[in-house]
Parts: sequence; structure tokens; C-alpha cells
Amino acid sequence: MRRFTWLVNLTLALTLMVIALGAYTRLTDAGLGCPDWPGCHGRPTPPVKDVHIEAAQARFPDAQIDPFKARNEMMHRYIAGLLGLCVLAVFILAQRLRRARGLSAALLALVMFQAALGMWTVTMNLMPVVVVAHLFGGFALLSMLVLLRVELGRDPADPVEPRLTRLLPLAWLGLAVLLAQIALGGWTSANYAAAVCYQLPFCEGGWHAQFSLRAAFSLPLGHETYEYGVLPYEARMSIHVLHRMGALVVTAVLAGLVLLCMRRAMSARLRGLAASVGVLLVLQVTLGLINVVGQVPLFNAVAHNVTAACLLAALVLLVRQLHVQSGQALHARGRARPGAAYGVAVQGPMKLR
Repeated sequence: MRRFTWLVNLTLALTLMVIALGAYTRLTDAGLGCPDWPGCHGRPTPPVKDVHIEAAQARFPDAQIDPFKARNEMMHRYIAGLLGLCVLAVFILAQRLRRARGLSAALLALVMFQAALGMWTVTMNLMPVVVVAHLFGGFALLSMLVLLRVELGRDPADPVEPRLTRLLPLAWLGLAVLLAQIALGGWTSANYAAAVCYQLPFCEGGWHAQFSLRAAFSLPLGHETYEYGVLPYEARMSIHVLHRMGALVVTAVLAGLVLLCMRRAMSARLRGLAASVGVLLVLQVTLGLINVVGQVPLFNAVAHNVTAACLLAALVLLVRQLHVQSGQALHARGRARPGAAYGVAVQGPMKLR
């Protein structure tokens, strides 16, 4: 069991690394550093030496050979491949130990789908819909691994906290708006709209006159490549403004959820989990502001991406804990009813004959 826990911890670390490398690859415009898949210019390693660059240029005459971008892309693929092997090992051990079989099977299915999305990201030349789906897959993989790790260390002796059950609808609302915001963030990045607006709180003066929901959600199809974006300024600006509006909504909802959890929770574990969501939320908002002021500095933008993934995982874990508390509270109320422990419905007073 200890080896299984160690393996899950390693897989979690690799997932965070893959998310960070994916963001770094995208932000350095290296998503098409290798025009083929799974190799790079027909080789298992990126072309770095002059002889390899010449061979790659002869094989792909229309491609621009950039060793730096090729290295970034292949490093992302190598670590993602190692992650896939670790998820496979998690699945095999889970079946042998008969622990979390369903969750480990879902993880294996997701990582296989992620590999397909990674291939389509390259073969479809960074189509924004595929890029966003690939981003979502990585975030979902991290959240599911966190759930698996918590399941392995679950303590059934947690106190029952009936005051928290009323927060479950708010927690689900927070999860919904955060998922929508992550989608908007991915859509902003995939359409190269992150640096369009550089003033606060929304964009430069007169933005509302050009704002268009229809343009923001138009699907740019039929292009030979989507590298560097294909949408006009109005569409990119609208996407960016929507992402900032979404940040305000997410901040308000999650801040309210965190404060209520901190006030009502009795156990240190739940208060700590709620505090973690709050800290990650503050960090994410701060990184977003730095992105605007600094015009998307590279490592800050990578941190913004990784923090979003961690915030989602922490919120998923909080929703799970609130569900557990809701089930425990219902069970406790059922046991408190007279006769409930014996499965007997309590009748009115018996009449003496």
C-alpha cells in the first residue's frame, strides 16, 4: 500500500510538471515546434546538430526548423509519455490491491484521450477548440489524482458537521463558474488574446463599442494553421474582456464560499482546505493582474496556468468533502430517529385493549 501511495504522489508531481511544460510550450509558440507526431521532424529526438537540421529541412521543406522550439515540444512529450506510464502503473496496482478501481480506470481512459488530443493539437495546427480541450484534460487529470490520493489516506473518523451541508449548492456553483473561467482562459490563450488589453479594469477606452459576444465565441475553422491566432482584434478583445469579467464573478463566489466554510467548519482539516482555496484564489488574481501590467511575462503566465489547475483541484476536493459531510449528516439524523437503528418505523402510541 505504501508503494501505491508513493506512485500516486509521483504521478501527481509529473502531472503538475506536464501542465507547466504545456503552458511553457504554448507561451513560447513551440506548439508546432515539431510538425509531426509522436516524433520530431521524423526523428525520436529534436534536431539540434546542423546535420540533423539539414535532414529535417529536406524532409519538411515548408517548415521552419527552430531547435529551441523543437526541444520545448519534445520535452513536453517525453514527460507526458512518462506520466502515461505512471498512470498505467497506478491502474494495474489499483486492480491488484482492489482500491479505487473505478477511479484508476477513469484516469487511464483520460490519459489515453489526452494523448490523442496532444496528437490532434499538432496535426490540426493548434486549432483553438482542441487546445482548450487538451488544457481541460490536463486539469481534470490533476483533480482526479488528488481525489485518488485523498481516498488512499481517508480518515473515517472525521466529525459530522451538519452546518456545512447547506454550503453544497454554493460549492457546486463555485465549481461551475471556475470551470467556465478556465475555459475562457484557455480560449484567450489559444486565440492569442492574452496581450490584447493592457489597461484595468477591463480594456482600453471605447472597448464596449467593439465588444461582441458573437465574435468572441466564433469558431475559426478552415484555416491552414492557427499559430499566432486568426481572429480579428474585436474578437480577441471581446474574449479578453469576458475573461476579466469571469475573474470578478469567480472571485466573488469563491470568496463567499471560503468565508462561510471558515466560519462554519469545526475540524481543522476542513478549515485548512477552505483556506487553501482562498490562498490559491488570491494568488491567481494577483498573477492575473501581473499578466496585465507586465504584458504577459513568460514565467508569470506559466504560474498563472499552474495555479489555476491547483485551484480547481482544491475546489474539487472541497466539494467532495462537503458531499461527505452531507452524507454523514443524513446518516446521523437517520440514526437519531427512535427505532431507526432497527429499521422499524415508529408508530403512534399503542392503544390498550
